[in-house]
Amino acid sequence: MIRAGRNGAYASNWIENGVIGIGWDLGGADISAMSRDQIRAAYESLHPEESRARIAAAAGQVNRFVHAMVEGSTVVMYDPQARLYHIGEVMGPCEPVAGNEAMTYRRAVVWAQEAPRDSLSTSSKNSLGSISTIFSISDEVMADVLRAAALPPAADEEPAPSDDEEARATTYNDGVERIKDRVNQLDWEEMEQLVAGLLRAMGYHARVTPKGPDGGRDLIASPDALGLESPRIIAEVKHRKGAMGAPEVRSFIGGLRASDRGLYVSTGGFTREARYEADRSNVPVKLLDLDEFVRLYVECYDSADGEARAILPLVRIWWPA
Repeated sequence: MIRAGRNGAYASNWIENGVIGIGWDLGGADISAMSRDQIRAAYESLHPEESRARIAAAAGQVNRFVHAMVEGSTVVMYDPQARLYHIGEVMGPCEPVAGNEAMTYRRAVVWAQEAPRDSLSTSSKNSLGSISTIFSISDEVMADVLRAAALPPAADEEPAPSDDEEARATTYNDGVERIKDRVNQLDWEEMEQLVAGLLRAMGYHARVTPKGPDGGRDLIASPDALGLESPRIIAEVKHRKGAMGAPEVRSFIGGLRASDRGLYVSTGGFTREARYEADRSNVPVKLLDLDEFVRLYVECYDSADGEARAILPLVRIWWPA
């Protein structure tokens, strides 16, 4: 398995371009001809300020990308936005990439199948939260991923160590994924109340509107309790698997007044066309998918009231500075 940057930032780019990559700087050297010790020496010469542990971890991860992966290897990459594990086959050698700060080396990949995170067992989800950028997947977990994607079993590798900074970031992201799993278990009424709780944690007075012909208004929030001050936020909440398309977002925008601000929360995400509709709207509209909502909820949790915490309680994990 390889991570597509923090928070899966490069996942869609990798899928679109049929690649995987790493960002460790080795000066553009042809590392495919280097041993692990040579890779470590080259990295250390370019980054003498880094600790021995960090240098060793970087060399180990680069060596995996260059040598442990071979043409024909099965590779798995997670996209947290879509909550999908993408499964592909490595098709090319390790090549340097010039002029790209995010990717210094890449390999060609043919992406073949997708495995929804929701289809995996809890133990598999936990196992796939490793702190390393590149790590092996056990036979049992890989079989679970392949079962979800309807592919034949694949081989595994050994895990590698990583530094504290990456460990903290990956642990945080794994926590976010577990919170997203919990959000998906809520019913639609709890989800509406949770969105209202988030708005209250952000300093707004928010209320859930009565059910009926509300013109796409599930929540109304404003700076004051009477709802007279601006900006007034009109929110729509869709708690379902499918992504919201342009017609739904267009209809929501059509019900807003010029002085309103729109918030559309969809745990199933949004299509590219839906995001385009929001971007071109004359009324400011913010779209929040499941990943964005959970990260915002985590950020505001300390200010959340008892009602929101009762729906989705969190516990803080302390880490040595």
